[in-house]
Amino acid sequence: MSAIWGHIEFNNLKCTVESMTSEYRRKCKLDKMDEIHFKNAIIGCGIQFVNVEDEYEKMPYILDNGNTVMVSDCILDNREELISQLIIDSDNRKNDKIFSDGFLISKAYEKWSYNFVKHLRGIFSVAIFDSLSQQLFLCTDPTSSRCLYYFHDGNTCSFSTLISPIRILHPEIQKNDMYLKDYLLIPGLMPNISSSETPWENIYIIEAGCSVFISRSSCKVERYFSLTKRNVSKNIVDLKEEFIRVYNGAVKRSIRTNGEVGIALSGGFDSASISALAATELDNRRKKLFSYTYVPHFDMTDHYPKECITDESEYVKKIVDMYPNIEAFFTDNDGKSFTGYIDELLDVLEIPFKAFVNLPVLLEIYRMAKEKNCKIFLNGQFGNSSVSYGDIDDAVYELMRKKKYFTAIKYFNNFCKLLGVSRKKAFLFEVKKLLEQRKNNYVQEELDEHFLNPFVNKSLLSEYSFKERNKSGMILTYKDMVLKSEDMKYELYTLPALSYIGAMETKLGLYTGIVLRDATRDVEVLEFCYSIPFEYFSYNGIPRFLIRGFMADKLPKNIIYPISQTGIQSADWLYRLKECDKNVLKEMLENEEISKSDKYLNYREIKKFIEKNNSFVRENEANVSFYFIVEIFCKFMFF
Repeated sequence: MSAIWGHIEFNNLKCTVESMTSEYRRKCKLDKMDEIHFKNAIIGCGIQFVNVEDEYEKMPYILDNGNTVMVSDCILDNREELISQLIIDSDNRKNDKIFSDGFLISKAYEKWSYNFVKHLRGIFSVAIFDSLSQQLFLCTDPTSSRCLYYFHDGNTCSFSTLISPIRILHPEIQKNDMYLKDYLLIPGLMPNISSSETPWENIYIIEAGCSVFISRSSCKVERYFSLTKRNVSKNIVDLKEEFIRVYNGAVKRSIRTNGEVGIALSGGFDSASISALAATELDNRRKKLFSYTYVPHFDMTDHYPKECITDESEYVKKIVDMYPNIEAFFTDNDGKSFTGYIDELLDVLEIPFKAFVNLPVLLEIYRMAKEKNCKIFLNGQFGNSSVSYGDIDDAVYELMRKKKYFTAIKYFNNFCKLLGVSRKKAFLFEVKKLLEQRKNNYVQEELDEHFLNPFVNKSLLSEYSFKERNKSGMILTYKDMVLKSEDMKYELYTLPALSYIGAMETKLGLYTGIVLRDATRDVEVLEFCYSIPFEYFSYNGIPRFLIRGFMADKLPKNIIYPISQTGIQSADWLYRLKECDKNVLKEMLENEEISKSDKYLNYREIKKFIEKNNSFVRENEANVSFYFIVEIFCKFMFF
């Protein structure tokens, strides 16, 4: 695994940039770094030794009789297939460890030219500069699990896994006003609505499944991958076998390393299902799976309804009982709040972020895993959109649309039995709810001022069009709605989310010295989920059926049922804010720079909140969340 970077000066015979390594030395844990001057370009890479073959890596590669240079950031999942297709000498094939992933990509380019990208499986980004045609080719994998940025001004082009080396080369680059408005105006935890823009003007991130061809006078983006449906069985028994095969294959591919494997484990379906499959496979290799679980520093039982699980440690212990080769670690992060991590995370992520509650905990967990020599760290971040998707309302609505009324009633009756509620009363409620939700099934064209962050200047809405910004088709509604089968492709392949998650995982991994992998985002898993009948996600009225039905024998029963419980991550985040954290509020109040941001922020409301805020409790949770979003915005603006 690596980080890659480069700079091309189209008008010069030689590149005048001496080096681009400073930010990689400062921010990344790399085992090896190489950088070369190649004609009118400088090209480099830093490598993490995740597998034995990484130690044989000799990037950058010089190809085409010395006219082309290539670097890649990659873990290939189809190495054996590529070796059989690209390595002619059968004796060499026997010692496949000598073939680094970067070497295999260089051979793939030599055989298939730019179509090589369609032959790769895994997580990767690649850069190829042809000095004869003066053309730079960039690409990232189908889910953009390894981010890659570029800046092109005609005379030069810079690319990099991190944004900061590009900014150092081009100090004239200004902040992207529209991205900043997206961050402040769009509800939810996503900081971006664009899948290609960044907070910096004309610095772009490559979309999932795309290639970019850049010359002095042009920049052309091409899509090489789109989610497609596969032939899958509609027989539920056969479908179970196929799901386990696909999901297990994705997990097996994700744990390939000569080091240890870690996972952020909760009582939720995604991390639990991945840990069950990973632990089984690692046990066959006589290896452990190191799990890390956050435990609230404060007892939050009385602060949430009884169906909310605020401490998931007992559920994790049940998983460990089933899979003894899981070595579990529990942490409360010493009761520390997130406020002391904001500057560090802004430096690492390079964007304003909203997930300030969980990111600090994950950062410390990754550090703990690195100390155990974990080179691969698993998560199931995308599972709610893939393997653990499944809402009973969606299934019933889909069956009614197909005029399968008897099956719809059967599904709902069984759901009521599982929930332990009166079917008669619930049925009337369900019909009314579906009729109401059906009215809400539309994509929001513009934002509603009522739902705006109260500390954001409302005037931003007057000069902002969500409809025009929403080029990726992000579904946004302020009311409950049912998802239809035709919406599933977007649910599984949301480009802005893929760009954000891939960038976050790449940078946190480079910073802590691990590689983050998510089997729930594996292409085969996504296409399997896209291909099954939509109602099967809640087959026979059992919500989230792919896990609850197909993996019932692999997970503890108290995780599978009851169906009404919900885990609350970092449930005590408000209560970890201490008296000293109130100094943060005072500092913001005294910061003259905030008042200078009145274009974006409502300084009067911020001041009112700070002066009246005497405690951090659930009753003012929403406003505290809104407040820290604008604080992170301010810190980013003046970072």
